[in-house]
Amino acid sequence: MNRLYCEKEAEIIAALRSSGLSPELEKHAGACDICSRLAAVSKFLRPLEEVRPVLPDSDFLWWKAQLASRQLAVERATRSIVLVRKVACCGFVAAALWLLLSSEHVSVVLAAMSKREIWSSALGQSALLMAVGALAFTLLGSFYFARLEK
Repeated sequence: MNRLYCEKEAEIIAALRSSGLSPELEKHAGACDICSRLAAVSKFLRPLEEVRPVLPDSDFLWWKAQLASRQLAVERATRSIVLVRKVACCGFVAAALWLLLSSEHVSVVLAAMSKREIWSSALGQSALLMAVGALAFTLLGSFYFARLEK
């Protein structure tokens, strides 16, 4: 009849976990079927024990997950702002190209404005000056908001 339990099994397990088998326990393991199997399994599993992975701290993992969640929320929230910024840049470039490439339209508009009586008076000149200033500030403000931040 085969035995299911050995009295020295606990001693052998403790010795295998610490340093190794003493000569007395090695002699017993050679004679006992249960203890010899236990020693063989321990010898087989010992290299796997040395390759145990080192896990990072749980607080660090929690912090990294929260940081990633915040970054994702900021990215979602600013997606429309980035789209408007790109549209503003395209509009600014298109307006600048139109002004540069079709200068004859600008001269026609200025010539038409100079023929009007309202532009010859002091009120007309100040209105023209305010309009040019507002246009300049609008263009500078648009350029400021449209430029890419670093």
